[in-house]
Amino acid sequence: MEDYKVFSTVKSLQERLHSLGKETQVSFVATMGALHHGHLELVKKAFTLADTVVVSIFVNPTQFNKKEDLENYPRLLDEDLKLLKTVGDVIVFAPTVDEVYPKDYVDIDLNLGKLEHVMEGEFRPGHFKGVVNVVKRFFDIINPTYALFGLKDFQQLAVIEFMVEHFKLSVQVVGCETVREPSGLASSSRNFRLSEQEKVEAEIIYKTMEYARSLVAEKEPTEVQKMALEFFSKSPLEIEYLEIVDPKSLDSIPNWVPGARICIATMCGKVRLIDNSELIENSFIS
Repeated sequence: MEDYKVFSTVKSLQERLHSLGKETQVSFVATMGALHHGHLELVKKAFTLADTVVVSIFVNPTQFNKKEDLENYPRLLDEDLKLLKTVGDVIVFAPTVDEVYPKDYVDIDLNLGKLEHVMEGEFRPGHFKGVVNVVKRFFDIINPTYALFGLKDFQQLAVIEFMVEHFKLSVQVVGCETVREPSGLASSSRNFRLSEQEKVEAEIIYKTMEYARSLVAEKEPTEVQKMALEFFSKSPLEIEYLEIVDPKSLDSIPNWVPGARICIATMCGKVRLIDNSELIENSFIS
């Protein structure tokens, strides 16, 4: 396979896509680079939906609450391209910040309701505004038929689905199951920043979710939450939140509902990790 031509401008990417013809269906996978096998599974799934797959590699500054997190985020374009070559003939879009947000760009200020005030919204104010702006911008540029996102960022997926519905966009959003390491740790670009010891310590996240699942048949959500927090507290990790929520509203639930999920955010050393898992089966998830 020949080396990828990396498209760095909107004009060049759109010219490439237009050359494929109006009838061409496109699958889109948005990433911030530092790719891992979780991303590759998204790309593989994307190829099952459409022959043309666009992968964006863009570290979006508007999603970061802390300047140090933005500066420390791994940028590994050459390695990313090598990984993508193992999956298929992907169209890579790696724009600059000025290309994504030109001087005439009009900021989207979408009222997300409760979605931007619970869990990630509470701990990362403004984060989802950044998500809405960059994803809507990419949708406008690429006009994909399908857009694939991992369920590890479950709240992000809910926000994107809300945004698509609000703007009546034609793209079909596809949620894909979380890819995990053999230890259960969710695959994440942030894992690059963990020491080997911290990776071992972070296994408590998955173990806690599995423990919570074992309690579902006999306990109500509030009691499961309490017991899961006690289980987690034995680890050296610093918990930010552990919630059991409705999969659509993300509200805490007093009684079990289809698709109920446990959502966890924690600090492992200096690295913030999030994860979630379905506790009650629900057919609404793709």
